[in-house]
Amino acid sequence: MTQGLITPGEPAPDFELADTHGNLVRLSSFYGGKPVVLAFLRGFS
Repeated sequence: MTQGLITPGEPAPDFELADTHGNLVRLSSFYGGKPVVLAFLRGFS
């Protein structure tokens, strides 16, 4: 399945990721609040 690119100014698609404690967090749970910043950190070996 191919997905299109996100266009600036459009709402981000809803998704779910694990936080630093392993708890699942859904983007839509922050709707209507403060802006959300995502940081994808890369692990070091």
